[in-house]
Parts: sequence; structure tokens; C-alpha cells
Amino acid sequence: MAGQLAKNRVDILDIVPGIFYNAQTSVEIKGIGDKMSVLYLVRHGQASFGAENYDQLSEMGERQMAMLGKYWLKFGVRLDAVYSGSLARQKRSAECVAEVSRSAGQKFPDTKIIEQFNEYETRHILTASLSEVLARNPEIARLAQELAPNGAVDFINDKKAFQKLFSTVMDMWVDDRIHVEGMETWKEFTSRVNAGVDRVMQEQGAGKTIAVFTSGGPVSAVMQRALHTADTTALELGWVIANGSLSEFRYSGEKFSLAVFNATNHLTEPELITYR
Repeated sequence: MAGQLAKNRVDILDIVPGIFYNAQTSVEIKGIGDKMSVLYLVRHGQASFGAENYDQLSEMGERQMAMLGKYWLKFGVRLDAVYSGSLARQKRSAECVAEVSRSAGQKFPDTKIIEQFNEYETRHILTASLSEVLARNPEIARLAQELAPNGAVDFINDKKAFQKLFSTVMDMWVDDRIHVEGMETWKEFTSRVNAGVDRVMQEQGAGKTIAVFTSGGPVSAVMQRALHTADTTALELGWVIANGSLSEFRYSGEKFSLAVFNATNHLTEPELITYR
């Protein structure tokens, strides 16, 4: 067991997506009275980017989450509790995994909804408030002009332009250099997510195996908690978190650590690895 756990650890100096993992349940630590609990943070399956309603799983997203359910069945993962944010794509991701488990005759806990695991809200930047952002921030306005000299940036079809503009705006948001009405600050966002994690740990206690179905932003916020990274590093980690991926954390008392980041072993075909 000790050797296997060593394989599953992430070196803070060498964080890589898709690090090897085997499904784990709560772990007994010698010399410590309580077992360490296992907390899985699962990014939702692919949503419907470009559709009128983004907040729903695509056909690919449904498939990704079913693959996770099958993987957990194969390795005998038994969850003591399941949580989800309140967004439709997060809740449906939990449902997909539950359906696989229950159809195989296995119990699967009812999902408890906690809004603190919702993604940060970006639609204010990408829609009505974009003109205000451009007007107040010449740096972003210049970049938008460079990316689309003949008009507005095509967020749907020009993914490279979208990512470049979006990442620049988000960097400024994390640095507290941009404020948009209706959008929380990075500090407010991470405080919200960590309050959700605190609630889960308090409710579940020691020796439990828990899954939270959430989004890339909350996963990166919890990564920051475990690794004490800078704000910008935490945000950048979010860019490489795949749809349907799993990150594993362990806690006991005041100890909270990362075991696995962005694992996609259950997504066995290349086309199943998506980021939007």
C-alpha cells in the first residue's frame, strides 16, 4: 500500500495532467488514530459549448461520466457520500455515474447539492458586460482588435482567439485588476469553494470516501488550498483540467493534501479527452 500511495503523489514541482492513479478508498495511516478520508473532485462531463444553453451535458459529456461510473465499478469504489454544485451540468454528471452504479445493482448515495461548488460566473464578461470591459481596459481592447480587426471576436468558431482573450481577462480578474458587476472576485470565489470543502469535511468526518461533482474552477481552488500555490498558478491549473477528470485529495484533522490531479485513466479513447 505504501508503495502504491507513493506512486499516486504529485510532486509540487512537477504537476502534470493525467498523472497515474488507481481508485482508492479511505486510507489507514499508521500512528494516527483516525483514518484519512478520500475526497474525489470530479469535473463535469463536456457541456454544450456554443449551444443556446451551455449548462447541459453534451452527448460526449454523458459518455465521459458513464465511463467514470464503469471505472469505479471495476475497481470497487464505494462512496459514503456524494455532493454536487447546483449547476445542471454538475448534477447530471453525478446522475450519470449513479445510473451506471445502480444499474449494476450497487448502492450509490443520494446527491447533496451545495451551491458553493458552482463554477465562477463568466457570462458577464463574455456577453453584455464585454463592451464595458473593453471600454475600461485598453489592454484588453487592443488585444480584441488584434484578434478580430474587422469586427467582434467569434467566441464560438475561433477557439484560439477566444482562449487568448478569455485567459487575458481572467488573469486580470485573478489579480483584482478588473471588476464586473455580478461577478465575484477571485478571493471571494476561492473562499466560497473552501467553505464548501470545510462543510463536507465537517459533515463526513474521518475514514470516508466522498465524491464532489463540480467544475474546473473549484478544482483549481482546492488545488491551491492543498499546494499553497499563487493565485495565477491556480488559475492556470484550471486550463488543463479535462472534462470528466478526477482529482483526489485526502484529509485527516487539519491535514489536507493532494494525491492525484486531473486523472483521465477511465477515458480510454483519445476522443474522450476534451476541455470545453
